[in-house]
Amino acid sequence: MSRNTTSNKKKRRRLSPEQRSEELIEAAVAVFARLGLGRAGHAQVAEEAGCAVSTVFVYFPSRESLVDAVIAEVAGFLLEMAESVHGSGGPAPEVVRRHARAFVEGVNRRPDVARVWLDYSTAVGEDTWPRYLELQEKIVAIMRDTIERGQGEGSVAADVDADDDARLVVGSAHMLAQMKFAGRPDDQVEHFLNTLVGLTMRPPA
Repeated sequence: MSRNTTSNKKKRRRLSPEQRSEELIEAAVAVFARLGLGRAGHAQVAEEAGCAVSTVFVYFPSRESLVDAVIAEVAGFLLEMAESVHGSGGPAPEVVRRHARAFVEGVNRRPDVARVWLDYSTAVGEDTWPRYLELQEKIVAIMRDTIERGQGEGSVAADVDADDDARLVVGSAHMLAQMKFAGRPDDQVEHFLNTLVGLTMRPPA
C-alpha cells in the first residue's frame, strides 16, 4: 500500500465531534505558531488537519472564533500548569523553581503553544491584548500567593515585595522560552532559572 493511500485513509477516519474539535485546535495551534495570530486562517488549518475548509467552518464559524479557540488552548495549558504546580505543596522557593522547570518542559513538549504564547503576549495593539493581560494577572496572583505563603512560613524574607517578585518570575518566562528556542544548553537554562529563584525568593537574613 502506498504512503499516499495510507495518508488519505488517515485523513478520512471517522472522529467524534469532540475528537474532531481537538484535532482542529491542535492543527490551528501549529498553523498559528508558524504564521502568527494575524495571518493564519481556516484554509491553512484545513490543510494542516487534512480536511475540507468547510469542516473547519463547522466547528469555528468565524476567524474570531478560531482565534478564540487557539488562545483558549494556550491559556488553558499555562494556567493549568500554574495551578497544578502551586497546588502541589512544598516550600515556596521550591514550588516556584518547579513551576519554572515545568514551563521549560512545556516549551520542549509543546513548542507550538509556546510560540503562539510569545506572539500573543506581544500583540499590544490587537483585540486579544486584554485577554493576555487577564491570563498574566491570574498567573501572577498564583505566584504571589505562593511567595506570601513562603513569607508566612519563614522560607522567604518578610521584606520581599511579593507582587514585584511574582511579576519578575512570570515575566522571565519570556527569557526562558527564548533561551530554549535559541538552543541554549540545558545547564545554562537551569543556571538562569536558579539565579532567578535565588534573587526573587530571598530567604530571611
